[in-house]
Amino acid sequence: MSHRGLRWAGIVASLSLVAAACGSSRSPSASASSQAAPTTVNVAYVPLPLFAPLFVAQAHGYFAAEHIDLNLEVVQNGQSALTLAATNQVQVVLGGFSAGLFNAIDQGLDVRVVGSMAEEAPGTPANGLVGSSSLHVSSLSQLAGQRIAVAGGPGSAGAYLTAIALERAHIPLSRVTLVNVDFPNQAAALANGGVAAAYMATPFLQAALASHAGTVLAGAPVGVAVTGVIFGGSFLHSAAAQRFFDALAKGAADLQGSAATSSANLAIIAKATGESLALLRSEPPNLFSPTLAPPTSVLASMQSVYAANGNLVYRTPLPMRDVVDSSFAAHVPASS
Repeated sequence: MSHRGLRWAGIVASLSLVAAACGSSRSPSASASSQAAPTTVNVAYVPLPLFAPLFVAQAHGYFAAEHIDLNLEVVQNGQSALTLAATNQVQVVLGGFSAGLFNAIDQGLDVRVVGSMAEEAPGTPANGLVGSSSLHVSSLSQLAGQRIAVAGGPGSAGAYLTAIALERAHIPLSRVTLVNVDFPNQAAALANGGVAAAYMATPFLQAALASHAGTVLAGAPVGVAVTGVIFGGSFLHSAAAQRFFDALAKGAADLQGSAATSSANLAIIAKATGESLALLRSEPPNLFSPTLAPPTSVLASMQSVYAANGNLVYRTPLPMRDVVDSSFAAHVPASS
């Protein structure tokens, strides 16, 4: 066990998380799922189209077929649920990869990234940095010294994406002020001039453009996933973990190509997120890896950006094996 694990074990030894971390190896779930007793899996998630495979898999009965009883719990962001996952109060978190995730793992919190969620598609951006029309911000170069709204503030996945966008204008994050403004309130902040820009996600970006509150300055990098699937340590080594992941991957498989914008799937996503069908049809689709493979290289890049901006409480970078477990995606049946 690393010194990081010992620090956490000393604090929460009664939780027996370290013992759980030494669990058994896994195998594909196809032969085992039919014999498994139903297992309740509590999932903390943010109700956004970014997590559509969850909604589609549930609606199509894939979790039930894997003997999983799904219990969904809405949270404001994934970071707020990490401790719940580490203490097995929830088993799965679907959310963004914040600096808090890396700090938590450094402190010994027993969680791992096991999969990815939405990636930006080519073409019209679904997510990106939007400049304030009221302040006449029309280029990235105008943002030096300005306030930028980001859901979660400094150290969030949005902050990482903002850093990537600002690199195009050679502006480091240290030359802007990141303000924590949640997605539903960002358009108002743009309209009243409270911020010069906001890093927005679908459907809020499209609504801001429709109301002429802002102009897209930079779209999200294509093919980059900054949100994903996080397992708590106890669940990570359970018999149900692969079955849950296989069902989730089937949901992603149903969202490939033109199926991503089928009327049936859009209706499922609309019901799960509260977003209107009309708005969903107008938005660019998100992309999902068919196996939901975890974005290891992106996570390494995120750790570097967070470190450079003083968001991490440690100096020596975490090895990705302490952050990511890619074996679940590797075991997804070929038919998923």
